[in-house]
Amino acid sequence: MNDDELDPKVLAALRDVAPASDAVRNQHIAAALGEISPTSSRSRVKWLSAAAAVIVLIVGGNALYAALSPSSDTPTVAAAANNSVTTSVPVKGSVCGANLTDYTIVGTYSSAGSVREVWTSSQNLVVVDPSSCAVLGTFTHPVAAANEKTCDGFFSTTDTQWVGAYSVAGTTLTLIATTNELQIRDGSCAVIASYPLPTQP
Repeated sequence: MNDDELDPKVLAALRDVAPASDAVRNQHIAAALGEISPTSSRSRVKWLSAAAAVIVLIVGGNALYAALSPSSDTPTVAAAANNSVTTSVPVKGSVCGANLTDYTIVGTYSSAGSVREVWTSSQNLVVVDPSSCAVLGTFTHPVAAANEKTCDGFFSTTDTQWVGAYSVAGTTLTLIATTNELQIRDGSCAVIASYPLPTQP
């Protein structure tokens, strides 16, 4: 549509309209910019953030509940595709427990592709093959000075495995398996005794 198609009276009326003042023009521009400003999208962002936070809380709560729930799983040893051995940490009451009266399980370690359980009594430590419950080695407890500390923060590496902590005469000791020996560490994490790993049956 061009000016030639408009009624001459309308054209005359449009030409007679006085131009808007700068103040009025600025008001109209400000109103238009307010309609397209990001403040309207801010409320949408706030709503999406709140929804995401609720989802994170629900998922995190479920994961925490699952992690803290008591498990009824029994200890297992499974062969992986590359013939390596994966283990779940056994609990007191391992199948070998019936043969080890007065012993308490300390933990497990892997050696030459096999899992070994270590048990403690008031006299000694024993290393057991969990598949046959055969005792592979017996080690007497070292004399340890009373110490209220516990060797915390010791994590397994490629050369060491944290087996577990146990108590002898009120002193907490930590058992570490290296590639060739079992180490007993006191509350300061210092090695107070070490024994060669038992040979395979």
